[in-house]
Amino acid sequence: MSPPPQAGNDPRQPVRLKVSYRSAESLLAEFTRSIGKGGVTIESRKTVPLGTRFIFELYAQGVEEPVEVQGEVLQVTRGVQGKYLLHIRYDPSGKRDGLDRLIQQIFEAHRYETVRKHPRVPLNLRGTEETPYSPQYVVRDISMGGVGVEVEADRLPPQVKPGQPFLLEIWLSLGTLALYGEIAWAYQPPAERAKLLNPAFGISFGKLRPDTLERLEKIIHLKALPPPPWRARLSFGMDAVSRMP
Repeated sequence: MSPPPQAGNDPRQPVRLKVSYRSAESLLAEFTRSIGKGGVTIESRKTVPLGTRFIFELYAQGVEEPVEVQGEVLQVTRGVQGKYLLHIRYDPSGKRDGLDRLIQQIFEAHRYETVRKHPRVPLNLRGTEETPYSPQYVVRDISMGGVGVEVEADRLPPQVKPGQPFLLEIWLSLGTLALYGEIAWAYQPPAERAKLLNPAFGISFGKLRPDTLERLEKIIHLKALPPPPWRARLSFGMDAVSRMP
């Protein structure tokens, strides 16, 4: 990201930054990753007053209107070589026009896909199990039919096997969203690719309740999002069955 210009004399005037991505999917993946963390730290040649507002304009090839993300500088610290680090808190409650059109564009593109039944939206939601020493998981994408999960470990945990019951609990502003189903597939990278790829698995949802489906649809459209940092709990096997609503 290019260094921001110094804010003008009027602190109410926001600083605008343009950021480009290769595709609509990569733009949306970075959007959910950043919003899920709650903010970003950027390097600048100049300092800015605390409270300075930023508007990040996110562009991608084939996307007519940028996705805008607003933020506010909460802290400024000195970096290296005379530069400054601006710690910015995101405010996702700004204009949604560009975001809604981007999601619609992804859904429209899915109409021509023959392999998957439901369009996927990148989520980048971190989660853990309640058991001690469990690995970190990242819910990479979500759809009305299931989720894709990456394991931040060298190998798949022994409980990750096709056919195993599964439960994903996400804490939202609307309450807890409980998504249950079973493991549809699991992937362990071969040794020669283990440094490039993490183990992963896919979940196929079971028959979800109408209120759960309604909340799930809001998440897929990136509405009613949980407060950052986004967290979730994953359960497998009989542990998942015992927690299912």
